[in-house]
Amino acid sequence: MILSNQKTTGLGLLDTTQMLPHILLVDDDRLICQQLDQLFTQEGYRATVTSSAERALELLQNEDIDLVITDIRLPGMDGVELTKRIAERWADIPIIVMTGYAEIANAVQVLKIGATDYIVKPFGIAAIQESARVALEKAGSFLEVRQLRRQFKNGYQFGKMLSKSAEMQRVFETIRMLAPTDATVVIEGETGTGKELVARTIHQQSSRKSGPFITINCGGLPENLFESELFGYERGAFTGADRARAGKIELANNGTLFLDEIENMPLNLQAKLLLVLNDQSVQRLGASHPTQVSMRVIAASNVPLKELVVQGRMRSDFYFRILVVSMRLPPLRQRLDDLPILIQDFLYHHPLALQKKITNISPEAMDYLRQYSWPGNIRELQNVLVKAVIVTKSRVLSRRDFDNDLLIGEVGSDASKRKRLTELSLAQWVREQEKEYLIHKLGIFRGRIDLTAKSCGVDVRTLHRKMQIFGIDKKAFSTNVKRGSRISVKPNRTNNRVDIGLVK
Repeated sequence: MILSNQKTTGLGLLDTTQMLPHILLVDDDRLICQQLDQLFTQEGYRATVTSSAERALELLQNEDIDLVITDIRLPGMDGVELTKRIAERWADIPIIVMTGYAEIANAVQVLKIGATDYIVKPFGIAAIQESARVALEKAGSFLEVRQLRRQFKNGYQFGKMLSKSAEMQRVFETIRMLAPTDATVVIEGETGTGKELVARTIHQQSSRKSGPFITINCGGLPENLFESELFGYERGAFTGADRARAGKIELANNGTLFLDEIENMPLNLQAKLLLVLNDQSVQRLGASHPTQVSMRVIAASNVPLKELVVQGRMRSDFYFRILVVSMRLPPLRQRLDDLPILIQDFLYHHPLALQKKITNISPEAMDYLRQYSWPGNIRELQNVLVKAVIVTKSRVLSRRDFDNDLLIGEVGSDASKRKRLTELSLAQWVREQEKEYLIHKLGIFRGRIDLTAKSCGVDVRTLHRKMQIFGIDKKAFSTNVKRGSRISVKPNRTNNRVDIGLVK
């Protein structure tokens, strides 16, 4: 017997009301696997057994594993190499290595490359219990993250979206009902609320999921290029058209066409797109015959479409054609209870957070983030978290890891400001917050449009358009920074963006 015949006792790590850890046992000795499986199952834990390292890696890829217990000697890939791969890919999962007396040197080696502990055969029940208890306690924060993710799968997660708010749960239910149909959908919501993610989820849940998902940003194209981009053209249709090219509509055949920032679509193109939607056919510029298309249209707007019709920026016939079903995404400030699960999910997935073994956020930091209005919504939250992960020196994000000016104008509002807020409509308040956010960013970068756009996560055309709407002149910011300051621009390989800041 490898295990001595002692009375088992619980590891005592978790409440009975919580999800219990999932332990992966890797050994080609069937007797040891049976005994360990029986031991941990009797303790109330979930155990999975495999005899090879290769199969263990597959299980780690596809299942939520909280602890790996592996032998050093395995057929094929050995336990040393398995430990190395787990430590590289799943640094948050503790590993206990079982070894014989003659393999102590190998055991020391696996400790250096990432194992949590090793235990020498033959061992008793108490020894393996204690080793597992300590390993799981040390990984307690990561264990909480995985438990949260299991809860997501039980209702908080839909596709790649996470929320426990009642309003977002209604959005999830609407998507479930809409996805199997071909109904045209309009998604309204502020910048950064995840409109494109919702559109992709609808596509992926539909019968068109094997077809293309084609996106066109109506705010990111000059008007003179818009028509050719949308409808395509034949060779010789205009100067420079040296070859034929299919447009976005044609490329979306048998799939979904996503019209982002549809509020920026010119009126003349709205009329032409209306004909396409009615006839289900498109004619390239310079072509003599139309081409039949079968596509679903999903549109997104930062502005309620009714306001666009009233302002004369959208044709009423186009409005009634595309507004078959609409949904509005709530801004992050209205779903602040989602901050913990959004942050935990970010830490679980972000490669640098995993590399630095950042497991959690302190209560003080969480309270600080809850006080902010998040004008940039989830996109801004992700950018803030990326910076915090870069600068932190701890495994837990603390208050000092976040910008000191994050809450400018947000905390300590006086009575007159609160009174003024009550006099504003939600749309007016949102516009003011967005204007203050852009003014703040432009001030940091001294009116540099390219750097400001990258920092805000938008393209230059969108930033120009918003500055025109708010009456912001970039020249006003050229002297806002002290003489001698310079701008640093550093590539960030972690998220394929650019980190931009001032160097004093």
